[in-house]
Amino acid sequence: MRFSVHHATHFQFDQPSRHSIHDVRLTPKPAAAQRIVSWRIDGPGKRSEWIDGHGNQVTTFSVAHEHDSVEIVVHGLYEYSGADQWLRYADVPTLPAPFWLRNTGLARHDASFDPVIADLAERAAQPAARVAVLHELMDRISKRIAYKTGASTVDTTAIEALTRGAGVAQDEAHIFIACCRRLGVPARYVSGYLRNDDPELHVGRTSHSWAEAWVPGLEWVGFDPANGISPRGDSLRVAVGL
Repeated sequence: MRFSVHHATHFQFDQPSRHSIHDVRLTPKPAAAQRIVSWRIDGPGKRSEWIDGHGNQVTTFSVAHEHDSVEIVVHGLYEYSGADQWLRYADVPTLPAPFWLRNTGLARHDASFDPVIADLAERAAQPAARVAVLHELMDRISKRIAYKTGASTVDTTAIEALTRGAGVAQDEAHIFIACCRRLGVPARYVSGYLRNDDPELHVGRTSHSWAEAWVPGLEWVGFDPANGISPRGDSLRVAVGL
């Protein structure tokens, strides 16, 4: 099955700028059975490519003339030909799994998460039971958090979203990550793309967010709390972070 991506990011400035620098993490890392047919990132000014500390490919556009707007556009095609239960990646981890236990950023956790993870800690510590436990956790989050567009912003924390009981994919991913880390399970945030032609799926207008958790023997396994599923071949990962 083949999917197309068209993603435009437009910046409009309040006043003209003589120099601006824009870092974007929009280059995918396909999983096994996924193939990038074509991928192009267009933007203004001088372009450079580099890898950040999380292993993401970063494209930097540096605009050194007077301008009052910038547009960066992705055009891509990818396809999937497998039926794996979860997406497997061949990339070598750049950071050890315990790094992703840090209690920081938008996925910070506190005691307010304890009711969500009640009675899961002992089973989560058992490698053979971890996937099943995390699916149970994902189900609990889906029942607690109503998917509601406009209920949050890009700065909303997991604590705020949990208290509010509503949010979008990024919020449910942050809550899932916070719960995992409170259970002692390394977890990280994933940004990427998911097909938006299926009315049964909760997906943003431009991109999608989910989480990955570390499972011994399987390494990083994806969980999409907004949809209550493990990401499939139509989910294309472009970046990971805390």
